[in-house]
Amino acid sequence: VTWEAPPPEHAEALGLAPARPTLVHRYESAAADGSGLRTAVTSFSAVAVTEVEELARYRDRADGCASAQLRRAYDWMRKAGLTLHHRDAITRLPQSVRVTRRVHDQYDRPLEITELVVEAQQDALVYEFTLPAAG
Repeated sequence: VTWEAPPPEHAEALGLAPARPTLVHRYESAAADGSGLRTAVTSFSAVAVTEVEELARYRDRADGCASAQLRRAYDWMRKAGLTLHHRDAITRLPQSVRVTRRVHDQYDRPLEITELVVEAQQDALVYEFTLPAAG
């Protein structure tokens, strides 16, 4: 996790001024033989970093070396009183597939954008959802 200027298309989607830093998470994985490469870049909006206490904590230690445990980010957003709306766009590229996820809250404020690129030859794209219990 780093505190840096996000990619320009992320900044635009999140309503951030060009070169304004925010919380950015980069992830890369592949099979042991190097096949099935997956890369992901997630950028969080100023709203998310300000209103979600757990994300705000990463700001001071976002030096690129700290381990990021962001699997619960959506839970943290809901705990902060945000209703999440996800929009995933899937784009076929010559050698891969790109999934762009945009997350907004109940006020249509952008919270997060993630771009995931998956090698298309060897990978399957699987969506799995877990819905919280009614409270």
